[in-house]
Amino acid sequence: MLAEPPRPWRLSSRLLVVSAGRLLLLRARDPAEPDTGEWLEVPGGGVEPGESTAAAARRETAEETGYRVPAAAVGEARWHGETTYRWLGRRHWAETVMHLAVLPGPPERGATARLPEEVATFLECRWVPLEDVLAGRGRFFPDTLPADLPRLLAGERVDTGFTVWS
Repeated sequence: MLAEPPRPWRLSSRLLVVSAGRLLLLRARDPAEPDTGEWLEVPGGGVEPGESTAAAARRETAEETGYRVPAAAVGEARWHGETTYRWLGRRHWAETVMHLAVLPGPPERGATARLPEEVATFLECRWVPLEDVLAGRGRFFPDTLPADLPRLLAGERVDTGFTVWS
């Protein structure tokens, strides 16, 4: 059993962006642990003091992918979970929420503003067909994404509890 750090854990917010039957994901790897391989990750990151989780999800998505999702397209948080994972040589603990934005076409794209550790981790952003995600074709962060996606798209709320991602 892992020894949990004191709470509250870092609050993180992610944005599921769906457009034309595809989901916006980041192809990633951990340069500090190359044996872990690659995975596909929902864009997002830490919520700043005074920032809403919806605003953080939009900001982080723009910084990491360049895609600017309109505020009006982002619904309330639909997914909640707590996770621990290793990244860049150390263990992280986070409480995470995810918002959903369903768009008729890809949003406007500008430049990314990735942090140095993100530049080393994120290999590319890509639009992945929903059927590939639903079929579990790949490794995902969060790892429950293939099972949770149909419920999220149906408007349900999902609470995954605590998971250890490796």
